[in-house]
Amino acid sequence: MSKIRVLHIVQSLATGGLENGIINLVNHSNPDDFIVDVLCLRDKGELTERINNPNTRIFFDGNHQQSKLTAIKKVYQHCQSHSYDILHSHGYATMLAAYIGGKLASCPTIINGEHGTLYYSSKKEVLIQRFLFNRMQLNLSVSSVLKNEICTLFSVSSERFKTIINGVDTIKFSPNKNQQRLKKQLGIGPDQLIIGSVGRLVPLKNYPSLIRAISLMVKQFPQLMLLLAGDGPEKESLEKLIVKLNLTEHIRLLGQREDIADLMNLYDIFVLPSRCEGLSNTLLEAMSCGTPVLAADVGGNGEIIAEGTSGYLYPTDDSDALAKHLTCLLLNTSLREDLGRQARKHIEDNFSLETMVNNYENTYQELLLTRVSH
Repeated sequence: MSKIRVLHIVQSLATGGLENGIINLVNHSNPDDFIVDVLCLRDKGELTERINNPNTRIFFDGNHQQSKLTAIKKVYQHCQSHSYDILHSHGYATMLAAYIGGKLASCPTIINGEHGTLYYSSKKEVLIQRFLFNRMQLNLSVSSVLKNEICTLFSVSSERFKTIINGVDTIKFSPNKNQQRLKKQLGIGPDQLIIGSVGRLVPLKNYPSLIRAISLMVKQFPQLMLLLAGDGPEKESLEKLIVKLNLTEHIRLLGQREDIADLMNLYDIFVLPSRCEGLSNTLLEAMSCGTPVLAADVGGNGEIIAEGTSGYLYPTDDSDALAKHLTCLLLNTSLREDLGRQARKHIEDNFSLETMVNNYENTYQELLLTRVSH
């Protein structure tokens, strides 16, 4: 039996949760049964360097234009010169190009994955996506909450969607709390309490609410330090907020980092303050490292966290509630340690990378079997 050829279509492989998930899927695919390539429409992105699957090719033609017509042409021309069994788009930004370009090139199976960012600000956007969701052989979502939200917003039958939960590399992201070298590198004292987060500095991540929570706590915890790893367009406004609240001694923006597993182990508490999420990879990574977590109660966060056992949820944008949770955890070392142990076990039992990859590959095989039987 010949190998199944899959093409992931993305805007780029720049740093982000969606892109990180694709990297994991590509690197851990079964080489005996699958050949998995990636077509980048806008740019290659820095995460391409993390791809270590020798059978995978990353395609980008050097054209950075972002028009819909250009994207359609790129998909069509690529599929004309390369044969694939399955085209897998990822969200509205690539779904239209994959559908039209793939259909023109007579690609047999076209599916779409939704990761948490939804576009519904205009009636036109809603109608186009409803049309596309109904034309895909299958739509995938990373959480049940996201699936239900899409079906409601776009008036699409839930039968057209399937949920595949993200997974995390539990070997790479494992407990290793001895981070003295990293502490020294960052100039962090032995008695400092470290709260941290990882993600793009964009409005959806809602870091101002976390910064405001820190401002409510520094009088009680003068040794408190917040570390934010990531870069993005909100950096300047966050820096201004930090200065305005007199928190320059308590908050550091670390920029883009490659040592995320070490950072997760350095943090005493990980916080995810997002306004919306599909299924957060960084939340999975923190928990896999045995780090206690607090997350805004949005998207799939409630599907990851067993409330009160492996972490806590709080109302998004509620800095007071977040500060109260953080205060409770900072005052109780044994509670933090217990949450960390339970978080690690919860991830190992339910969110392994192997399970995620198997679910995707089984879905691909089922789609092809269904096509053959018809």
